[in-house]
Amino acid sequence: MSTTTFKANSGHQRRAIVDQQVFRAVESLLEAGKSFPELSVAAIAKEAGVARSTFYVHFADKTDLLIRLASETTADIFSAANDWSERNALSGDATAARSELDATCNRIVADYRRHASVLAAVLSATGYDPAVARFWFDRIAIFIDATSERLNRAQESGLVDRELDVRGTVTMAAWSIERTVSQTVATTTEDSDEQLARTLARGLWSMIFGNTWVTTVHLSDRIPAT
Repeated sequence: MSTTTFKANSGHQRRAIVDQQVFRAVESLLEAGKSFPELSVAAIAKEAGVARSTFYVHFADKTDLLIRLASETTADIFSAANDWSERNALSGDATAARSELDATCNRIVADYRRHASVLAAVLSATGYDPAVARFWFDRIAIFIDATSERLNRAQESGLVDRELDVRGTVTMAAWSIERTVSQTVATTTEDSDEQLARTLARGLWSMIFGNTWVTTVHLSDRIPAT
């Protein structure tokens, strides 16, 4: 490895470390009861153990910080949902798909719970910060686009009712999950998370595949004979 490459990698690593220090500092302050608007850059920098000038080397402003923090803390949430639709939309195996949907919803709820303070700050900021609103709405729109495309293929294969409005259903599901989970996590304890995940899984299955949750029929059995 050349000296230039080594220095570049070292610089990238140092930058990533400081980013994480700031992210964890913000999350800690939010969990302590502070609201994001009342957090000053000076307070964030102090909590993170970095100079105020260093903060501005890494982040353009607090909006940039919140968007990047939200992107990181929600990565697992969106990847969990994407993983399920990618693996199961065309699998034809209802038993496996149902089981994995349960696991996926448990993973989503757990991630929301883990980062509840950050997600609450993001949802609140969508009401007063256009940049945060654009980021969040675009993030969900990208998920809707990808999932709709997969379910359209499943619909063409006969695994999903041909009369189903796929995009409308996915849009409703995405925003229902976002609001239901965020509000429930904000007002309940962790003891309710398992039930919430089960309810989400059952509701999502019914929305997409109809009333087949309690059957043992494989999705492939619903493909019309040719």
